[in-house]
Amino acid sequence: MNSNLLQQHAAFKRQAAAANSTPSSSSSSKPRSSEPSKKRFKPDLKAVSQNPNTFKWLKLSVDKLKKRYQKERKPISVEDLIKAIRLDLDPHEKSWLANALKENIKVEYDREKDKFAFKPTYPIHNKVDLLTILRDHYETGMGGILEADVKECIMKHDEVLEELKSEGLLRSVTRSDKQSVLFYRDTSIETPMETQFQELWNSVSVREITEQDIENYLKRVGISTMEGFNSKKKATKKKPAKRRRNIRMLNSHLDSKMLKEFD
Repeated sequence: MNSNLLQQHAAFKRQAAAANSTPSSSSSSKPRSSEPSKKRFKPDLKAVSQNPNTFKWLKLSVDKLKKRYQKERKPISVEDLIKAIRLDLDPHEKSWLANALKENIKVEYDREKDKFAFKPTYPIHNKVDLLTILRDHYETGMGGILEADVKECIMKHDEVLEELKSEGLLRSVTRSDKQSVLFYRDTSIETPMETQFQELWNSVSVREITEQDIENYLKRVGISTMEGFNSKKKATKKKPAKRRRNIRMLNSHLDSKMLKEFD
């Protein structure tokens, strides 16, 4: 047999064997769309919201963020937050907690880093920040700030308040709802008063004196009261006028001439 034919025949066998030994190459070239797609995780937030422990999870998370703000003021991921609180939550519960923190007004969410941080009412970190905000409120006429808002920013807020009071720069007032309001104390407008005048002022009691008593006293000493001082008289309601009823005449089919009066 011709040697050239034998060589061609051997080469053909080698090519056929190589083609049969690599069948996976053709299958790997198939588009990825033919592969079964993985199902996307969808948390069941409605079912988790019925869990009675959800409020506890949220409160522990916000309190932890508050303490973290008082120390280092660095944002934290929800995974690290759950570990710090030592909660055992499944993926559905973790998703619920993350959504609840995003909607909480006391929590600031960083979308780029996907982290959370405490959001105080005022950016107070120390004594200087507190004094600056109090002075700004005083100069702009905004009044004072709640002590509770300061408490959530500074860990040892009592010591800071005592220092400002001892320096004569802080005044606190307790409202009717038992909440304490802090004001900046401007010592430049305070006028010193002698002790005898202070005692005389405090000795006068006006608890049982009404506005009418004050008005009568001013009239006796010849001082006219201010316009609009008198209490407004109650407006008397006018009785509505009676409406006349239209009485329908009976026997209207009879002529008036036909009707006679009998004694």
